[in-house]
Amino acid sequence: MPFVEVVFNLPIHHAFTYQVPPDIQDVMPGMRVYTPFGNRTITGVIVSVKEKTDIKSVRMITDVLDEKPLLDEKMLEFTFWIAEYYMCGWGQAVHLALPKGIDEYETTRIETVENQNLELLTERQRELYLLIGANPGNTSRYYKKKFGAGSFNFLIGKLAEKGFIRKIYERQDARVGDKIRRFVQVPLEYKERNQQHEDYGKYLKRRPEVGQYMLDHLGQIILVSDFLKETGMAAATLQKMCAYDLCRIIEQKVEREPEFSFQQTLNITRLTDEQESVIKQLRQAQDKNEFSVHLLHGVTGSGKTQVYIEMLRKVLEKNRTGIILIPEIALTPQTVSRFQAAFSEKIAVFHSKMSAGERYDAWIACAQGRIRIACGPRSALFAPLRNIGLIVVDEEHESSYKQSETAPRYHARDAAVYRARQHNALVILGSATPSMESYFNARKGKYNLLEIRNRIDGIRLPQVTIVDMKYERHTGVSGVTLFSKLLVEKIAQRLRNKEQIILLQNRRGYSSFMQCKKCGFIPICPNCDISLTYHSWDQKLHCHLCGHVQEASYNCPVCGDKNIVYKGIGTQRIQNELLQIFPEINTLRMDQDTTKGKSRHDSILNAFGKGKAQVLLGTQMIAKGLDFPNVTLVGVISADIGLAIPDFRSPEKVFQLLTQVAGRAGRGTKTGEVIIQTMLPHHYAVQFAREHDFTGFYMEEIKHRADYNYPPQTKLIQILFSSPQSGDVIKYSRQVASGLRRQGKDSGTIFGPSPALVSRVQNNYRWQILVKLDKTGISAINKMKKLINEWVYKKKSVYPKTLQINIDVDPVGLF
Repeated sequence: MPFVEVVFNLPIHHAFTYQVPPDIQDVMPGMRVYTPFGNRTITGVIVSVKEKTDIKSVRMITDVLDEKPLLDEKMLEFTFWIAEYYMCGWGQAVHLALPKGIDEYETTRIETVENQNLELLTERQRELYLLIGANPGNTSRYYKKKFGAGSFNFLIGKLAEKGFIRKIYERQDARVGDKIRRFVQVPLEYKERNQQHEDYGKYLKRRPEVGQYMLDHLGQIILVSDFLKETGMAAATLQKMCAYDLCRIIEQKVEREPEFSFQQTLNITRLTDEQESVIKQLRQAQDKNEFSVHLLHGVTGSGKTQVYIEMLRKVLEKNRTGIILIPEIALTPQTVSRFQAAFSEKIAVFHSKMSAGERYDAWIACAQGRIRIACGPRSALFAPLRNIGLIVVDEEHESSYKQSETAPRYHARDAAVYRARQHNALVILGSATPSMESYFNARKGKYNLLEIRNRIDGIRLPQVTIVDMKYERHTGVSGVTLFSKLLVEKIAQRLRNKEQIILLQNRRGYSSFMQCKKCGFIPICPNCDISLTYHSWDQKLHCHLCGHVQEASYNCPVCGDKNIVYKGIGTQRIQNELLQIFPEINTLRMDQDTTKGKSRHDSILNAFGKGKAQVLLGTQMIAKGLDFPNVTLVGVISADIGLAIPDFRSPEKVFQLLTQVAGRAGRGTKTGEVIIQTMLPHHYAVQFAREHDFTGFYMEEIKHRADYNYPPQTKLIQILFSSPQSGDVIKYSRQVASGLRRQGKDSGTIFGPSPALVSRVQNNYRWQILVKLDKTGISAINKMKKLINEWVYKKKSVYPKTLQINIDVDPVGLF
């Protein structure tokens, strides 16, 4: 009997060996299996098959869930690289490549064992036992919600250990699968058959429109719900018609596709000379059928998307496939619309706001070869396309390509390069403001640099004016302090001309914090070491890290004074002040608070594109990729947000944000203008953004990076420790740092441990170690990674269970 190596979606850095039962045959890597794991049964993925094993005691797999592999050899290799490079479990990386909700799983139901001596229990154990006894047979999640999370798992374990409860494990089917709908099929012979039934003929005399409807749909199938609605027929009548063989009810699989209200027609324009030159170079590289990476640096509005379309067209002509990555869900409607207008075939869309069923159907269509183009944020990189010829990473500088919250903490831009290498494919990294890393690689010759310096159709880049808010007079409108006199004048001018405006403020909410002017008190989240943000729509204080919400007090809870002031600037406050100046103006706000619904991004952009609002106000999600020809003014309310963050990438992020949002103005035939309000008008990031001068910014910034030995010259690894016990965080982070310094002194430089920038989140204290490595020393990097694995994962059993240690390779933010 063969053996299989299986990985699970768990933070475990090795595969598990199982034996295949005699009645199960033809197992292959990439298939899912249902296997015992500890005292439960879970779904895993086979990564290899072998005839022998040195392990003496091997458990049997319970079942095989797939008739053929879901993941091919290349995808398994790709996920293994992600696991190795980003230092996570292989099963966690494999999970990225599978559609959500397809795993079978096990639920645990709990019942009490009767006739027990309750005196053997502690007070808390007795309380939990009585709760379960009052509502027996529910899931552990149900009781945890009723009882509270504190010590729940520990108490359940004690009750089971003492024999007071029993656990019942139940296998549950996958949460998502094919969607089957019922249809009415109208036969071609309907006209002859309807004369054979006298009572049906009487019905048609009363309802002649039904007969005409049937004649109009001969040979067609209609969704049952649509049929009943359009004919006004009762369900019982339809059943009688089926009995008379006048129609049939059939079941068919239907595909779920995301619906976008935003539509864009393809404007056929002659390619510019610069576009032609870039496309010529890319096609020459493509014709070699070799892997290559090209950094396309083109100013905003230079027609980079048209270059992507032309290259994708060439790829499809060769019967190969392509992936288009975009940084934000907000860009999905516009991007998909552009590509659908250019190509007469379906495009698979992947993003987190889609339903599990929609993502499942898109995944299946790609796997079956029915779709050749995949588009979306970073998850689209794992679309199961074969024979990939092109991967485009649009706005490649965006930090949203990095998954930072959970493992695997991969960067889709860098992972795209590896996946393209597997397929001998072309990679295009496109941006008006390339990341320091990509531009550094291009200047070193690792990537091929392509540039488009001018906008299409001779459109000029917008004029940028910087307003120094330290000396700016107020507008004269009572209560308005956020808008300079110049910006108000420019907004009024656009309103008179019936043109549109985009206003950027990279902070949601009404105000970043509240403060008592008498004693200085600032409301702090009880779970996190950050101030609470005031939201005017519900008049409450919100924590943007853990989600805590509390009532806003109009009296200081410390001294009782009523002089509470709002500091910082959020999108809601800007919207309110704008309405004070222009009461009749129509505005749309786009931030995380207004885009929580499934199609909110699409509906907001569609409304703005149709001119239903004069102003689009939002956070950084409106700064990139959007193309509205009637937008002629962009206003940046406060360009300084971000510069004060203690992160070496702060100037780069501010420059990129200002340049990108400036590029939203004047993309049509009308001249664009940008007003940047700032308290730091002479900062080099602001000055280079005013001139649209990326190269100048890069040359200045790279000097600062070199002085302090930061990326792109070096590589960083962040090790983050978190626990409800501050003593554990300090003790074990110091132990790990000391061990790494002692054993890896020749491999890299260890900084810390020290408190993280946000030192407490959700009642967990956070400390970090920063490892700085020389990029050219591959052996030293591998040695340091091996040491980190030994100290973090192999010694995990000696650390407290409440201590979490997360590793982030190439972090984009040190929070």
